[in-house]
Amino acid sequence: MKNAFIWAKDMLKAAFYTVAVYPIYLLKNIGYHFRSPSVLLYAVIFFIIDRVTKYLVVSNAHLLPKPVIDNFFTLRYVRNPGVAFGWFPEWKLPPIIMAISLVAIIVYYSLKVPEEDRMTRWALALLVGGALGNLYDRLVYGFVVDFLLFHFGSFDFPVFNFADMIIDLGVFILFIDIFFLSPELDEEDEKKLSNDAPAPSLC
Repeated sequence: MKNAFIWAKDMLKAAFYTVAVYPIYLLKNIGYHFRSPSVLLYAVIFFIIDRVTKYLVVSNAHLLPKPVIDNFFTLRYVRNPGVAFGWFPEWKLPPIIMAISLVAIIVYYSLKVPEEDRMTRWALALLVGGALGNLYDRLVYGFVVDFLLFHFGSFDFPVFNFADMIIDLGVFILFIDIFFLSPELDEEDEKKLSNDAPAPSLC
């Protein structure tokens, strides 16, 4: 019983810090966070943009579809109960679990990313913001609001939304950062790491 009380007390302190103290910290250090991207701050900004775009689409659904660029781009309101591009529409709980797990893992990892690693921080912010945007839809509506439709000749690309777009952009930036921009170890660094590594145990 005592352990449960201590756990509940710690949880309340953590919740208070998140809701009350962290926003104040962000406001006081807003210049710093804009210089060195704060994953949580920018994720919230991307989430808000996603919510605004979807609100505008749902509010004006009676006016859609509406061609923006003939034979290329159309605004169209689509309810997507499945995952990406409407696949597996019968899935309800798995996408929610995957989104929550993705956000939790990325937020935890973001706390360990060095401040100077700007590309990685931008990528993680995009991933979290997009995941939260579609997660909100699934929890509130039971489906994801899609509205961006591109045409390429007779081919119609699957309808998507702002959250899908920034998730793809985040994955692309992370891929470029990991495989092309991350510095490779030279021979001296490799020798230093091998010398510092503990000897293998025979047990």
